[in-house]
Amino acid sequence: MKYLTVLRHAKSSWDHPGLGDHDRPLNERGKLAAPAVCSFLQKTYFGGQGKEALLPRPESIVASSAIRTVSTAQFAREAFGLAPVDLVLDSKLYLASSDTLLDVVRNLPEDRKHIVLVGHNPGLHEFCDRMLARAGVPRMPTCTAVIMGLPHEYWGLADWQEAQLIAYITPKALARRFPLEFSSISKPMDDD
Repeated sequence: MKYLTVLRHAKSSWDHPGLGDHDRPLNERGKLAAPAVCSFLQKTYFGGQGKEALLPRPESIVASSAIRTVSTAQFAREAFGLAPVDLVLDSKLYLASSDTLLDVVRNLPEDRKHIVLVGHNPGLHEFCDRMLARAGVPRMPTCTAVIMGLPHEYWGLADWQEAQLIAYITPKALARRFPLEFSSISKPMDDD
């Protein structure tokens, strides 16, 4: 079995009118949400803080080359204890369609059991919905993480409607469930 964690970039800033979309940085809420969501994943699923791991720890991160995804991926890399070499940028992931994302997944290194994919909507949302066999993802606000299990030993065999949903985490859900720890990471209209 292979494990894929799909992570949408954290909230980005629109305060720099001269910057193109590819170069938009994270805003302050994004800089709070990304490390919070990633540390929650590490602690809850991947064996952080001395807890027993429920899933194999991610071994690499593949991210879009956009500034907001690179920044989000850096927070994930640090939270998961990965080396800088374990973060790979792939320009094909920038605003990628679900079909492109499936192609990227099919070409992931076979020696890795768990990989994190960091990208953008609407492609990520459609990709997750199409991958999952029995569940759907209602929406993917910024910094949403979806963990899925793929029923094959090889990434190259990944296909639509075969994956099992393991976790669906949004910043808003963390803020509601753990208000003392995560109240600053979500606002009512947290969709970009």
